[in-house]
Amino acid sequence: MDREFWNESFKQDPQSTHVKDFFLQAEIKNLKPGKALDLGCGAGINALMLAESGWSVTGVDWSEHAIKLAKRSAFQSELDAEFIVGDITSWIPEDKFDLAISTYALPGGSDSIKVLKTAASAVKQGGTLIVAEWDASMAQVWGFDPEDLVTPDQIVAHLPGMKIELAEVRHVKNPFFDDGSGKKKDNSANVAFVRAKLS
Repeated sequence: MDREFWNESFKQDPQSTHVKDFFLQAEIKNLKPGKALDLGCGAGINALMLAESGWSVTGVDWSEHAIKLAKRSAFQSELDAEFIVGDITSWIPEDKFDLAISTYALPGGSDSIKVLKTAASAVKQGGTLIVAEWDASMAQVWGFDPEDLVTPDQIVAHLPGMKIELAEVRHVKNPFFDDGSGKKKDNSANVAFVRAKLS
């Protein structure tokens, strides 16, 4: 799924690109708002939620159309959020953040490792990193290459020097927004979830 695929997806049916938030709001409720980074932010759903909660947010995504949608939403809602077009496998943050998140944005294989290293490097002392990604157990179910998805242990392996607070598989039901077809589907899935802190 390359940049053009995602640009077309965000142009044709942006709703289909969204995954419901099952974890993030609960995970940040005890964190003091500060500077946050959203790697692979898409149209900014999570970034804007963070901004509404008092965070100063930077979102990065390689889809120009997704960033356009995110900027428009931030402007309309007068939220403190900056959005940048960038490839998260090579983009380098110029600042450190109190919170870095990557939700369903790891590109697979060695590129996922690059993103995890970037995310970890972006967290300031005392800051938090949250990663939620489709668990490797879903590869066969969805017909993906096993290397495209990860386990919590694989995520943790690329966060050296961070204190792992949570690393687990979480089961979610109906993670995708209704596509409007009216068809009932079993969209349950397993998510590899990791929360880590830079002590």
